[in-house]
Amino acid sequence: MSVKMEFPDEYIEILKSYAEQNDVTVQTAIADTLEFLELKNESFTHYRIAVENPGNYLHDPEELNAKAMRQIYMDLFGEDSVGDTIHCYYNPDRLNVLLMDIVFDDSVPLWTLIETFHNKIPGMEFSQDILSLFYVHDRFDGGHDKIAELMDWMNSDHEDDGFETAGYYESIYEEPDDEEFFDDEDFDDYDDEDYEFEDDETEE
Repeated sequence: MSVKMEFPDEYIEILKSYAEQNDVTVQTAIADTLEFLELKNESFTHYRIAVENPGNYLHDPEELNAKAMRQIYMDLFGEDSVGDTIHCYYNPDRLNVLLMDIVFDDSVPLWTLIETFHNKIPGMEFSQDILSLFYVHDRFDGGHDKIAELMDWMNSDHEDDGFETAGYYESIYEEPDDEEFFDDEDFDDYDDEDYEFEDDETEE
């Protein structure tokens, strides 16, 4: 049974302001917040993350190719952690959504992931002990199905199309035996200090 809810005008204005600041629709903001309230105190070892238009969160993204973009996002979520294996896919010509499959060595609170990425509340789906986080503008425009389909493809047996990167990050709580995390001879040179994430909101 569906329930129709009406919000006071002042709440609607708050929702509109929040949605504008976080580049989401009002409907998406409501759905994301309700899902967050249900799961906010939980911890998981396995996360999947989808970031729509990932360049919007970076300074000078036009100077980055797809491989560099993947590396920056993997470093963001992989470093300074309990240790994790990350599998990342990003092919902007196929779909301008960056995907990551992250398996941590120990459970990580959802709050930690939220704090890692702009303190921005994403959409959430929990299934088979995996929490999927969706940083998208509109959860209800039909694009969600395309993202979910691509995520399923990435995590299935498939032919490598050259737009995937994977690696393991050592835990910061242990003395690493080997400081070489990746073996990627083809990775284009770039200075990751030049490509910082925006602090509060996306670039237009």
